[in-house]
Amino acid sequence: MAGAERPDCAGEGAGRLSARAAALWGGADYDAIVPYFAPIYDELVEALAPRAGERMLDVGTGTGEIALRAARRGADVTGIDIAPALLDLARAKPDADKVHFEVADAQALPFADGSFDAVASNFGVIFAPDREAAAGELARVCRGGGRLALTAWCRGSTIGELLRPFGRTSSVDVEAWSEQPELERLLGDAFELELRERVWEFESESGEAAFDFFVRTAPPMKAFFDSLEDERHAGARAALVAYWEGFRDGDRVREPRRYVLVLGRRR
Repeated sequence: MAGAERPDCAGEGAGRLSARAAALWGGADYDAIVPYFAPIYDELVEALAPRAGERMLDVGTGTGEIALRAARRGADVTGIDIAPALLDLARAKPDADKVHFEVADAQALPFADGSFDAVASNFGVIFAPDREAAAGELARVCRGGGRLALTAWCRGSTIGELLRPFGRTSSVDVEAWSEQPELERLLGDAFELELRERVWEFESESGEAAFDFFVRTAPPMKAFFDSLEDERHAGARAALVAYWEGFRDGDRVREPRRYVLVLGRRR
């Protein structure tokens, strides 16, 4: 495949899945989380260290925060996402004219082999249903000697377990991207890897406020609660409010969430 253009995703089924994913990720107020994630964005870009003139790809760019930070450093940045609605928000931000934003699927990137000097993904590629395909694409489009930086949530949150009795299921194991054996399996042949463990602290005035924030801004959670009838909605809400109240610290709730910053050098 060296030098070849990546073919488009084929098949009507793949198209339906992509449309469903685009609707899900574009259906919440995802940009409202930007101020909370700012330290994570800053550290990822600092670690990747995109330089003026370098070609960089941001996979799952969302509303463009990683891509915009890199472009302000002078990099030639492309940001892709499966959700057109998120890209519309990205294109409306200051300096958006410095980034090429494009609708694309992380599992089948429309770029030639070795197209980029640096590849990033902030809590983005981890949501791809086929992580082997997505990992292969990260490696394929990164040139030899190029750099990779991505973030992934660690296991440990009980939110999924709390919601399971109310019908919450997921076929995508996003936390797998945080585990070194799985990362080595997915990316180790292509990249020399380094994992840096981090903690992000979410702060809110109450469990109720935390629930209201995440059900508005987190697309999978919003879609799940939108699907519930009133009684189950109330029960699931009460379970999560109690969960966040368990992190009460004085007049605030402060929930620590572990994640990893994964850095790679293309072999």
